[in-house]
Amino acid sequence: MFDRMLWTDLDAPCKQRHTARRIFNHLIAEQEMEGISSSTVANYVAWRRPPNHG
Repeated sequence: MFDRMLWTDLDAPCKQRHTARRIFNHLIAEQEMEGISSSTVANYVAWRRPPNHG
């Protein structure tokens, strides 16, 4: 699901990219996920995002 967000971010300007915090908030609010930590989401985003895209 948020792999798709990160994929669309490849062409987006830097200020319009999804941050790990926004993805985490989306998972909690809209997907009603429980038991997930912001650090887990941040680690996953860092792992999936290409190095030249911050």
